[in-house]
Amino acid sequence: EAPDGKVPVLVGQNFYKPTDRFREENGEKIDKYVTAEFIINTVYGCQVVVTNPTSTRQRLSVLVQLPTGAIPVANGQNTKTVQVDLEPYRTQTVDYQFYFPRSGRFAHFPAHVAKAERVVAVAPTAQIEVLDKPRSIDTGSWDYLSQFGTDDEVFAVMNRENCSALNLDKIAFRVKDRAFFEKATALLKSRHVFNVTLWSYGIFHNAPAVAKEYLAHNDAIVAQCGGPIDTALLTVDPIARFAYEHLEYKPLVNARTHALGNRRQIVNGAFNEQYHRLLKTLTYHTQLADADLLATTYYLLLQDRIEEAQVAFSRVNPELVPTRIQYDYCAAYMALFESNPLKARSIAARYVAHPVDRWRISFAAVINHIDEAEGKGPRVADPDDKGQNQGNLAATEPAFEAAVQGRNVNLSWQNLEAVTINYIPMDVELLFSRTPFAQATGGQFAFTKPATSQVVKLPAGKDKVAIPLPDDLQKRNMLVEVTAAGKTRVATYFATDMDVKFTENYGSLKVADNVDGKPLPKVYVKVYVKLADGSVKFHKDGYTDLRGRFDYASVNTPERQAIQRFSVLILSEERGAVIREAAPPQQ
Repeated sequence: EAPDGKVPVLVGQNFYKPTDRFREENGEKIDKYVTAEFIINTVYGCQVVVTNPTSTRQRLSVLVQLPTGAIPVANGQNTKTVQVDLEPYRTQTVDYQFYFPRSGRFAHFPAHVAKAERVVAVAPTAQIEVLDKPRSIDTGSWDYLSQFGTDDEVFAVMNRENCSALNLDKIAFRVKDRAFFEKATALLKSRHVFNVTLWSYGIFHNAPAVAKEYLAHNDAIVAQCGGPIDTALLTVDPIARFAYEHLEYKPLVNARTHALGNRRQIVNGAFNEQYHRLLKTLTYHTQLADADLLATTYYLLLQDRIEEAQVAFSRVNPELVPTRIQYDYCAAYMALFESNPLKARSIAARYVAHPVDRWRISFAAVINHIDEAEGKGPRVADPDDKGQNQGNLAATEPAFEAAVQGRNVNLSWQNLEAVTINYIPMDVELLFSRTPFAQATGGQFAFTKPATSQVVKLPAGKDKVAIPLPDDLQKRNMLVEVTAAGKTRVATYFATDMDVKFTENYGSLKVADNVDGKPLPKVYVKVYVKLADGSVKFHKDGYTDLRGRFDYASVNTPERQAIQRFSVLILSEERGAVIREAAPPQQ
């Protein structure tokens, strides 16, 4: 039955050519429908548009069918029904494609829209005429003019239409003529349009400016160049093309400071790959630029190759580096390794009011680092930085340290009232390198019990005290074991004048002069760990910084098993050695 009009649904259908569906007029895209003749062996599409002009939801069925004599393409069907749920004031489309294998006049059953099995809307009926070849030609279309029009007609269309919407490859045969080539590329440049096919003729015509633009936009050719190059026709910058980028590692903690064996190894896999990407990039340069030397300095510092980094940094001309703030930060950082805090402070002071937070905080950390080394106490530049906060939190932790200097046991403490001291004779040959965890059972390196013990009350208002060794033990090698607050410290009795304080909860230690309390930089620290399965292995080594501090726990290659205990050797050629054990940090 014909629609009775009670359900006001709108339906329309139009034919189009998928390869030539739109035209542009005054910068706007307009549908280009096929309304007259159809051509055999040409793919056409039919678009059915269903609209719900009411304020209620419509549940509809749309029946579509190919024209008589047509064959479906693009996974189409001769007849199909599409279920459509239309919200108020919404429109939905149904598309299908087909072609005619022979000419003739064919009827087309139009789209029917039904609701509850009753037809509510029907598209207009169509009679389709199919020809073997077109009866008339659209001489104003781009398809025709690009192939058969004059040069002036082609340029008239290019000046009038949106060049980005035109298939410019169709005029590729014309740009073999140099005059047409120069005029076409000039016109397209003025319209900010690039076409790789037309621009490739810059090589054909030996036009360096156009050829350079073509090569720069041809990623396939750039990929075959292998790496960064700088020529008259092509410049390849991996950073500009996002093929390579510098990465910031904050922090990168290395387990070993010195190379193990003949070759230096980078155990952090991700950083190892990044470092070799940098090296590969640098191999394409006959001479390193100042920016390359600055990048080299950074990656050498990440590996704790300080001397090599200093050599590379000395070759950088700051006036030729585009990233001056990064240069200044490296300069301040390197000045700390050179024991030149005045230079580091003067550089960092320029950025105390820098508008970028991350750089202002970074330079503030340099100044705080120097202040703490000068005895002004720790300060935090970035409250969100865990490493900086740990230094302040450590000041509230009950802790003590013991060391033997001369014939005195030197105690330093915080938040303690008394300690117990045990004097244990020992064999020096059983020290750190052979049995780093000999004190794990009973807190002893030797095979004997304490020769004597004493409880020492710590004086209030002080944080240091010197206790003479017993007279009868002053000529013997001993372990001096000090216990308090559930913690144990063991000091060897041989020449040493370093004051070493451990903060176990944060995995850090601080080395200072035993007399004046000044921080001791460049003191070697070597760490072994005992794992959960009882095995003992090397953990990390390194040197104390300008503040005398060293983080003995952190590495970027964590153990697969839990660490039960640390054994730490603090060694100085001028000041002797100290061997300590420490529990793993609690956080």
